[in-house]
Amino acid sequence: MNVLVVGGTGFLGGAVADAALEAGHRVAIFTRGQTVNPAVGAGFETIVGDRHHDLSALRGRSFDLVVDTCAFAPDAVASLLDALSPTIGRYAFVSSASVYADFAKPGLTEQAPAGRATPEQLDLARSLPTERRSSAASYGTAYGPLKRECELVALDRLGDRALVLRSGLLVGAGDYTDRLTYWVRRVDLGGSIPTPGDPQRLVQLIDVRDAARFIVEGAAKGLGGIFNLTGRPLAMCDLLESCRHVTGSDARFVWCPDEAVLAAGLEPWSEVPLWLPRSDESFRHFLEIDTEKAFAQGLRTRPLDETLANILAWDRTRRATPLKAGMPPEKEAALLAAVAADVAV
Repeated sequence: MNVLVVGGTGFLGGAVADAALEAGHRVAIFTRGQTVNPAVGAGFETIVGDRHHDLSALRGRSFDLVVDTCAFAPDAVASLLDALSPTIGRYAFVSSASVYADFAKPGLTEQAPAGRATPEQLDLARSLPTERRSSAASYGTAYGPLKRECELVALDRLGDRALVLRSGLLVGAGDYTDRLTYWVRRVDLGGSIPTPGDPQRLVQLIDVRDAARFIVEGAAKGLGGIFNLTGRPLAMCDLLESCRHVTGSDARFVWCPDEAVLAAGLEPWSEVPLWLPRSDESFRHFLEIDTEKAFAQGLRTRPLDETLANILAWDRTRRATPLKAGMPPEKEAALLAAVAADVAV
């Protein structure tokens, strides 16, 4: 196949480009030229442009597969498809599990209700400065509904030539969110670690390399339609035990009730990665979506220890770099002290 990866220097985009090249396909990446990904090496054609300002380098070009990793508003999808030749083969759009309207029940399939963007959310997307339109953080609570609008543009224009991937939590070396990386680093450092909520609560993630492989292989065999793309859920305690095993750490996990974590002033998800309080009913099963459709079509996920070892090796080369997610040391200490005081009483 002749493959174009839009956002090919990014975390997922770089993994998709690598997976396509390894599979023997011809690969071009479309990039603004502002991001350097050391994982992206020789063997790629680089096409420089800006999807929000200058698509001239893509005008009339046709590809067997276009993988779009960085569209956050429907206009971005429409303008890209307008620029490309209508004879493109398959368009793989990386959406998000955040499109679902409610996570109060576990096991959401691809048929579950998805939210639509309001006129105000669409206006927000159009009013953003060009330089902010390629950052998911710019869209706030409109992120999920706008992703759904992107899906609808692709499906309306291309029908079964559109492959929509509702991605879950992507992890691996180079992850710019640092969510799983925080836990790997913190366990590696050892000592007493406050860990949130029920040890058996479920979390869900996928190695970015496995997600990339599914996208490339699925497109090659003609997959179309919508797929949830993440791994099968596992217990948080099992994830942390795997971190301890891979790091060889002496870490001791101190399980803290949701109420204690909130009382310590810790922000869910950002300061306590992979955790949302049970009191938030609408997100209770956020990390428990159904992925059997993708597994039935060839999704393969590598052993968790392999993913964690990859993250550990990468993160040990960058320990001077502050993480974007995780508990501030002073809040961690306060939480440990509060839980210890409760036990003493």
